[in-house]
Amino acid sequence: MKLEIATDKDNESILKFYTSFLRKGLVDFKLDRGSDFFSYYKSISSDHRTYLLKDPYDHILATASFIFRDVLLNGRVEKMAFATDLRVSPTRKAIIEWTQHFLPVIENMQNEMDIQYFFSVLNLNEPHSLNAFVRPRQIKRPMPRYYLFRKFNIVTLHGQYPWAAKGVSSLRIRPGSEANFDALLAYLVKRSPYRLLSSIWDKQSFDDKMSRLQGFKLSDFLVAFDANEQVVGCLSMWNSQGLMDYLPLSYSLPAHNFRQFLKFFWLFGMTRRLTKPKRSTGDESPLNFRYLSNLHADNEDIFSTLLWEAFHRSEKDQFLMYAQIEKDFKISPPKDWISSTHKHALYSVLHPKIAMPEFLHPSVVLNPEIDPYII
Repeated sequence: MKLEIATDKDNESILKFYTSFLRKGLVDFKLDRGSDFFSYYKSISSDHRTYLLKDPYDHILATASFIFRDVLLNGRVEKMAFATDLRVSPTRKAIIEWTQHFLPVIENMQNEMDIQYFFSVLNLNEPHSLNAFVRPRQIKRPMPRYYLFRKFNIVTLHGQYPWAAKGVSSLRIRPGSEANFDALLAYLVKRSPYRLLSSIWDKQSFDDKMSRLQGFKLSDFLVAFDANEQVVGCLSMWNSQGLMDYLPLSYSLPAHNFRQFLKFFWLFGMTRRLTKPKRSTGDESPLNFRYLSNLHADNEDIFSTLLWEAFHRSEKDQFLMYAQIEKDFKISPPKDWISSTHKHALYSVLHPKIAMPEFLHPSVVLNPEIDPYII
């Protein structure tokens, strides 16, 4: 078998291999990357790399992608790699071959690109992934170590109860514009030291991040101003439709009941419906949602007001999704919202010979920035 770095000529074969994998859970779905596998990565970062494990007949047996981003860590700009989209054929030979290459791949990128930190996200509802990477029973081959950084929830917001508050009346929520850009940027820069792995710390980093998101406009930011015209919160909204679509195939009984609950209260204007699964329609239709990122708010009431505005400025069939560190109570889903949470964990992936970095120490209380679309 051979390990290669993917190029554009591999696009069709990667798409075929990638879409053959189903994600199982409360909702069974598959991911659709459209006609260009790499376009989603290009919307997230200017630098990325996908590795392919191929057999002698040039058939893909495994893929793994790394997204490289500059982040602010301990007051310095560092380049980090985010490992994602690991897909391995369910054969013993493919699994063994890939594990033999995993650590050398990390070592190569550390030496070639001067990358010190690697991160990956694991779904805590997938025990097979946890057993394979975090707590293998036997370590017969050299493997990187996984250190838990933070547990977090992927929060989805589907509607509001009738008694839900509209927010703080004294706040003024305005879409981002040239008129308020300087104030928005100053607020983001001020907040960046309080988020590990911040992706925005000056105008250049702002432009680098936001200009890549396909279809994103400055008006997709929502900015909260207080009575003194000071910025006290913000968030951004982005839809990845066409680049990365989630196609529901079937719902488990709890998920089906939740979908019916949303469908019923949609009649009263309280909720947004979920897409019907392929199992019932025969068609593959994507879930329709908007990612929320760049979440900052001076308090919980401001955050709730921003959510209310984001929800009511979205399309009538869209729900909202964002990442919330478990102990970051300021951005917990408000109790008067109809929401669901899906447990994940962010891990730091380290070479066995490298000591645990300081930011992983339990005494560090700052939470990292997690963009939900990079998972």
